[in-house]
Amino acid sequence: MASVFTAIWAAVTGIAVGLAFVPATAADTAQPGPLPRITHLESGVSLPFPGHATRQVVRPRDTPSGLSMLELTLAPRSLGAPPHTHRDEDEYFVVMEGAVMFLNGAEERAAPAGTVAILPRGHRHGFWNPHEQPARLLLMVAPGHFESFFDDVVIRIREENADTPERIGAILGQEAAARNVRIEMEHLPVSAHGLRGAPALPGSGLSGR
Repeated sequence: MASVFTAIWAAVTGIAVGLAFVPATAADTAQPGPLPRITHLESGVSLPFPGHATRQVVRPRDTPSGLSMLELTLAPRSLGAPPHTHRDEDEYFVVMEGAVMFLNGAEERAAPAGTVAILPRGHRHGFWNPHEQPARLLLMVAPGHFESFFDDVVIRIREENADTPERIGAILGQEAAARNVRIEMEHLPVSAHGLRGAPALPGSGLSGR
């Protein structure tokens, strides 16, 4: 029996030694892609996005998968996002602090801290904070190129000096449509009417306070 184990070990060792001398290929010597990082939420880039403070934590360029991660802080009694449907992206939310309401199709769902919402493309959803305390969420978007929506909205608001719900709503609607996102204010639940940060989109008849 010992001789059998000795023979197996010798064979394995020989294979390993042989592999050690295999010449490196071009793939082996290519420059590495994104490198691992250990960071903190507060290291992200903050954006004064209308409706909720937004911090970009993971950018699409940070990983081969192109994932985007954002931290959202919703003020008390404020709208996070009106009902909308993505054609090209999936969204994942984690409620870290406070509580919010999610719209999932036509269903309203209470979401306390610890809630995970998995919202695939092609399904209407939205979220808002009807409570008297702020709420903090993590949002992950795949593919993450959609994060440019947040940058471009903020840039246009500044460049166009948009300072009314109507003008901000028009910018939001245009930038969403450019990314194949359909905003459907007609499906905004009554419980979310009148919340702060609700922009007036063309034809909606709704405006925030």
